[in-house]
Amino acid sequence: MDNGRRGKDLRIGDPERENAMRLLGEHFSAGRLDVTEYDERCRLAAAARFRSELTPLFDDLPEPQPSEPPRPVAPAIRAAAPPAAAGKIVLAVCAVVLVVFLLVVARQLALVLLLPLIAVLWFSWRR
Repeated sequence: MDNGRRGKDLRIGDPERENAMRLLGEHFSAGRLDVTEYDERCRLAAAARFRSELTPLFDDLPEPQPSEPPRPVAPAIRAAAPPAAAGKIVLAVCAVVLVVFLLVVARQLALVLLLPLIAVLWFSWRR
């Protein structure tokens, strides 16, 4: 879609135009541009469609100048994150240990104590 244009001839958008006008404002406030030059350069920056139309506006000015935007880089391979299922496995193992403990130690109370445990596990598991 860029018709073979590369580098400075790529199309620009509103953020690039606004940045150029902001930088021109800095030069104006530093006294490097008079009102007429500032107005003319801002008008040209607002009408610019390609990066090559912005660079001549800053050729005779020191820094700050619009910088090249970072080139898109191929997405890096993400570091392997620990699987989300690992937390669920730990939770399940702990639940089994607690259930066995309740059945061995508190035989009659085990059913009463298991109901809240099952509810907590159910809601934790669904997260």
